[in-house]
Amino acid sequence: MRTFVLVFFFTLSLALAGPDAVFYTQQNVLEGDQITTVQTPHRFPVGGIGQIDALTAKLTTPAKSATWAYDNDKKKWLLSDESGYTFAPQRAKMLYQQALAAGQPQFPLPVAYSQPARDVFYYYGLGIRELLSEATTRFAGSSNERAFNLTLGASRLNGYVIPPNTVFSFAKAIGEISLATGYKKAFVISGEQTVEGVGGGMCQVSTTTFRAAYFAGLPIVDRRPHSYQVGYYKPAGLDAAVFLPERDFKFKNDTPGNILIQTEVKGVYLTFRFFGTKDRSATWSDPVFLSRTPALPTRFIVSPNMRPQTFQQVDFAADGASVRVTRTVQFTDGHKLTDTLNSVYKPWGAVWLVGPGTKLRSGRVLTAATDDSGGKGSYNTLTQTH
Repeated sequence: MRTFVLVFFFTLSLALAGPDAVFYTQQNVLEGDQITTVQTPHRFPVGGIGQIDALTAKLTTPAKSATWAYDNDKKKWLLSDESGYTFAPQRAKMLYQQALAAGQPQFPLPVAYSQPARDVFYYYGLGIRELLSEATTRFAGSSNERAFNLTLGASRLNGYVIPPNTVFSFAKAIGEISLATGYKKAFVISGEQTVEGVGGGMCQVSTTTFRAAYFAGLPIVDRRPHSYQVGYYKPAGLDAAVFLPERDFKFKNDTPGNILIQTEVKGVYLTFRFFGTKDRSATWSDPVFLSRTPALPTRFIVSPNMRPQTFQQVDFAADGASVRVTRTVQFTDGHKLTDTLNSVYKPWGAVWLVGPGTKLRSGRVLTAATDDSGGKGSYNTLTQTH
């Protein structure tokens, strides 16, 4: 259903002489199952005919695609777009002169409206009509490079549409991860260690995507946990590791409509929201720890690029664990399904890079021959995610 609304809001005119210019902004708003076209009048003081060119240039704007935003007053998510505006300055000058001669207080700015390609009607037709789920993870303590990478990665998925009955591939959706595509070097998990690689932080993006899919009750097709429990991804058992393109994360859209991904980075929080046609709701248990293994001993590894008595922590201690999360999905047609998500994490030890000749409190002096790398110096290795 579609309705048409005029919102009467005028800015106060401060002009001492001459009529004010008036024009209507226009947007479409989806609330529930109803689309409303809202026109809002705006008044602008015009001190003389010579100001009209500058005014119409200032007001000329392109159309804005529809996006979802939370309305605090209505306590709900609304989808809205905004028309683009172009003006006819010469005709505006003629109307100004006519209003001035007639002593009228205002004149209409002649405006042509344009609609964005992805307006409210576009998304409504795809079945993208309500919030399905949202997930937020915290990345406080990340390096600037890691925060940059996860922000860039999230932006690449913002606005991504998943058709019904298709499998979403994180690797395909995010695209190439390399220096050439804008990513920076930051720490990543590679095999049995944490090393510096291009695109460090992508697992924060994949984990947040996974949680949004999991909380929406969607089938998880391919997901693997991290090698160890990562502090960014608490609670345990709800993470999804990627090392692209070899290790992917996938889920299926088996809802009646398309799914829109909308992302947001605010402060140290990354949020993913899925919008579509809601035909189910999901609940999940707190993680259940089936077993625990103590963390490994701390290791110190010499880095030739560092000065003596300098320390850089590149790995953090984490207990090994076997974790299970149970999810129940209730469909609107009455049927229900329950599934389990199992994660096994290896025990992990803290690792510190130190400068050659560093002396620990115990009196131990660290060199390439006496550190805990076994002579491999493996933490100096650079890797890339592709």
